[in-house]
Amino acid sequence: MACMSQPDFHAFRRGDSVPPFTIRVRADDARAYLAATGESEATASLWAEHAPPLAVGALLLAGLMDEVPLPAGAVHIGQDFEFVRPIPLGAEVDVRMTIAQQSVRGGQNVIVFGSELSCDGVVMMRGRTMVAAPAPVQEGAQ
Repeated sequence: MACMSQPDFHAFRRGDSVPPFTIRVRADDARAYLAATGESEATASLWAEHAPPLAVGALLLAGLMDEVPLPAGAVHIGQDFEFVRPIPLGAEVDVRMTIAQQSVRGGQNVIVFGSELSCDGVVMMRGRTMVAAPAPVQEGAQ
């Protein structure tokens, strides 16, 4: 089997796709996330059956970084999510990401990754994640 290379952050253009991947929030992951964010026991009990939404967002960003190595100096500059349905703990979540926007501003390559997460073909979440990294210097540029 041929080894597939990972996409180059700076080569992305609007409409391109990130290789699809899956994430899964297990009960232990949810508890660790809630503990790390300082949630109280009373609040944590609300998440006995479903994944805390922002835990899903954190796993989405981690999955993106597994698929697309970020260049030195890259910064996560924002995100927004629309949670359509609660995601059950332990469910396999299919992630599809496309480049919604790409531009170079102030020496930074800014990419907006549009995302759609689904379980068994049913959309659970949509979102956008923005990442900026220093744009490569063009040869001959002064």
